[in-house]
Amino acid sequence: MNESGRKGEERERRIVKCVAIAGASGVVGSRALEHLLAREEVGHVIALGRRPLAIDHDKLISKVVDLQHVDTMESALPEKVDVAICALGTTMKKAGSKEAFRAVDRDAVVAFGEAVKRKGARRFLLVSSIGAGPRAKNFYLRTKGEAEEAVEAIGFEQLTIVRPSLIDDEGARTEFRLGERVGLLIARPLFALLGKTRRHAPIRADSIGKALVRLAFDDSPARLRIVESERLHELGK
Repeated sequence: MNESGRKGEERERRIVKCVAIAGASGVVGSRALEHLLAREEVGHVIALGRRPLAIDHDKLISKVVDLQHVDTMESALPEKVDVAICALGTTMKKAGSKEAFRAVDRDAVVAFGEAVKRKGARRFLLVSSIGAGPRAKNFYLRTKGEAEEAVEAIGFEQLTIVRPSLIDDEGARTEFRLGERVGLLIARPLFALLGKTRRHAPIRADSIGKALVRLAFDDSPARLRIVESERLHELGK
């Protein structure tokens, strides 16, 4: 076999047949999807969500599903999923109650994890939050921690949890979040002086999306990886 033939075979072996993503309509998920579609390793992407994506791409299949039901999501997936990325998340204001918030940030996350595991996904990447923990006093952080703990129990060959700090959407969100806007107005100039490697520095949504995709296709053998915001800044350059 000649050199070009060998390179062709190597490239075919590198191609991931299918990546499943939930939350691709969100600020972080949409950036991750953009970077996924640009990767040659990706054969195609299945995006599961509550509404169809307004994106047309040869590699993309967008499916509307009930994110609370494992069987429904499983039936929407192809027979083999290689990698799954979960960027599901809402806010208390949008959810309207703690129960509704948990239904998205914990229950839907776990249901998606169980669905892709049934379809053979070896790698699962979850967008969580800095400070998340199942025994955190803060309800938001506790819910995120409970989701992390439940997904770990599913038993993926590799689980990567990313914990970004305050997410800078760069004006992409349609809803107005006063606290977040004020926080960004203060934090942007402050951390510009202190340096972006600081743990609590705001991080661009695009940096998180880029970091997720890089982590999805690296050669790390680690079974569990928790990637904090400081490292995300580096990976998202």
